[in-house]
Amino acid sequence: MTPSVSVVLRCRNEGRHLPALLADLRAQRGDAAVEIVAVDSGSSDDSVAVLARHDVRVQHLDRARFSYGRSLNAGIRAARGEVVVLLSAHCRPTSRDWLARLTQPLAAAGVVGTFGRQVPERGVNPIEAVTLARLFPEVGPSPVRFSNANAALRRAAALARPFDEEAPTAEDHLWALGLSPGERLVYVPAAGVTHTHPMSLRHWWRRFYLDGLAASYARHRHGTAMLWEEGAGTSRAHTAAAVLRRIAAERRPGALAHLPAYATARLLAYARGRRDGARRWSGKR
Repeated sequence: MTPSVSVVLRCRNEGRHLPALLADLRAQRGDAAVEIVAVDSGSSDDSVAVLARHDVRVQHLDRARFSYGRSLNAGIRAARGEVVVLLSAHCRPTSRDWLARLTQPLAAAGVVGTFGRQVPERGVNPIEAVTLARLFPEVGPSPVRFSNANAALRRAAALARPFDEEAPTAEDHLWALGLSPGERLVYVPAAGVTHTHPMSLRHWWRRFYLDGLAASYARHRHGTAMLWEEGAGTSRAHTAAAVLRRIAAERRPGALAHLPAYATARLLAYARGRRDGARRWSGKR
């Protein structure tokens, strides 16, 4: 039977997260037939072995050819459902109704996609938690146009207009900018997943560097700005105060020691990404 919903997982070295996630997916309530497709981009841990033990179809993408957009497009092409749910492999649904809630708005005319709330895991990263709470509020609307870490799309729409495979990141933001008249995306805060990264200079450096690259790419290739450059974000002073309140609420004073690394990466890595991106895409050397 052709499934009506395909869940596409982006995966690289997610072996420790996959067993719990796959169990959560199988426990979802609803009548829709569901298949799971994983796009593995060169895992060196036991991710592929874990997937092989479950009823998951695996697509392999060479690490050298990886981009977020290319990975998503590969999964969407391999999917057989009319609706494609996009999910990062280190996310976990917060309820057994997550899938039904995320896909329900697609029954309305003109809705081509939805995206759900991303909930920080308590005790993991109180610095990142502040950003997640602001971008994915418990009650909508969201300041984010679209996020494919937890999303559902009509497969026909995603095939007709694939994700940008050259974008360093923010391919979901760029995809949302290309909606046709009459098409819309819906934020579904009731369809939440946990999505938190560990605190580390390496993670933050890579994240902000890619953000800088993406900002340059969007400007020079698409003539547009990223969300964080549109004035939609809060002031730095407000953000810093919110981070301190979160650290106090979670009673994690040790997180204060990570703030210098976060601030350094946010300033220097982002600037370097912007500079490197301008050199790459503006035609200037």
